[in-house]
Amino acid sequence: MITDDPHGVMTSGNDSRTNFCEWVGVLCSEHHQRVIDLDLSTKGLVGTLSPSIGNLSFLGSIWVYNNSFSGEIPSEIGRLFSLRVLVLFNNSFTGSIPAAIMNCSNLRILHLGHSNLVGKIPDGIGSLSMLNLLVVYDNILKGGIPPFIANLTFLRALILDDCRVGGSFPDVFQRLTNLRVFAVPGNNLIGTIPPSLYNCSSLEEVLLDDNQLTGCNIPK
Repeated sequence: MITDDPHGVMTSGNDSRTNFCEWVGVLCSEHHQRVIDLDLSTKGLVGTLSPSIGNLSFLGSIWVYNNSFSGEIPSEIGRLFSLRVLVLFNNSFTGSIPAAIMNCSNLRILHLGHSNLVGKIPDGIGSLSMLNLLVVYDNILKGGIPPFIANLTFLRALILDDCRVGGSFPDVFQRLTNLRVFAVPGNNLIGTIPPSLYNCSSLEEVLLDDNQLTGCNIPK
């Protein structure tokens, strides 16, 4: 489903004599010859991400950032139960974030920034208890900061800038003791910063500019 490959990185798959584990961007497990890593980042590829990716049941990471992929993110990604890393930023994906991602229970890194995604962040992402990094900046999302982040106790970075999310801050930060980066500038957030944010003792960077916040509500 690649329509343009300016650097010819896909040509390695055109030779029937070449084992797929030797294709550019493909890493296989040593003993079982199963695809465990797919890295096609920054290759200038144009096209769509094939739903067949859901057949790579041993896949642990997908890196396809800095390309020109369009269309929807295939829901078949939800069949990748071993997936730990999904990095798709700086493409032209459309549609919503597939709710099926909630099935990737081992996911640690979810980076969907700088695309054309719409809708809300699926509540099911709150079930990804191992998630360390959640990045969806520069999309067109509705809803506010999702309250389900309270369940992501291993979360280290939450980056939602320039997503047009609105509403007030949910007061659910008390369990996020590992959170180091909280970035939500360039949105439509209103109200005050909730007291529970001050319980995030590991915080190193907080970005709140270009919102409509009215106070800090610093606890006594």
